[in-house]
Amino acid sequence: QVIHNSASPTVDVYIDGVLSVEGFAYRTATPVLDLGTDFTVGIAPAGGSVIADFPFSLEDGGEYVVVATGILDNDVTPFNLAATSTMFGATDGNVGLNVYHGSTDAPSVDVLADGGVLVSDLMYGEFSGFVEVAAADYTIGIAPTGGASIADFTAPLSGLGGESAVVFASGFLTPGESDPGFGLFAALEDGSVLELPTYVGSTSVQVIHNSASPTVDVYIDGVLSVEGFAYRTATPVLDLGTDF
Repeated sequence: QVIHNSASPTVDVYIDGVLSVEGFAYRTATPVLDLGTDFTVGIAPAGGSVIADFPFSLEDGGEYVVVATGILDNDVTPFNLAATSTMFGATDGNVGLNVYHGSTDAPSVDVLADGGVLVSDLMYGEFSGFVEVAAADYTIGIAPTGGASIADFTAPLSGLGGESAVVFASGFLTPGESDPGFGLFAALEDGSVLELPTYVGSTSVQVIHNSASPTVDVYIDGVLSVEGFAYRTATPVLDLGTDF
């Protein structure tokens, strides 16, 4: 399976000189492909000529993921194809995961699942290796190695029992004006790519009106939520997010 995680340019992918993936866009993936063990991948700007060739020599019967990563014309994190052996599918009731750190300006990170460390000290350009987790919904946290989570995402894996996904960090922690921001994405075996939504927490809030006399309307995030809220009255306990 090939995943495009090199920020922004749409490319054409050639295998042994034959156009195999046309108009391959950033943050998309191929389905799992059946290839020989020795081949050359050529990368070209969409509609253009090949500008880089990457030879591969893999094991017969192996399963691999290849990620286009890095930044074109950048000496620190140059464009490259990162590859690792993996497994597609999982045992019943589990989901197979392989995590790739593809955010060029992010430090080494721990990947947390519901607060526990799933992958530790993952550097840019590294894969976690294949692991299986129970098919359930998780809150995935990204933390500087040894630190607390700085970004949390919802991973709805409960419907993927027996399947697998490559989860890849993408974009920039501190993006420039035209740069894509940081996110987590999951490439499934059929080539579909899911953006993991930012985790939205919940809080329980009660509002009491104790400012003498005026009856008011209360808006939450621009929506009329309490109409005609009178002095010395209160709302029931409300379920809200953490930022409003």
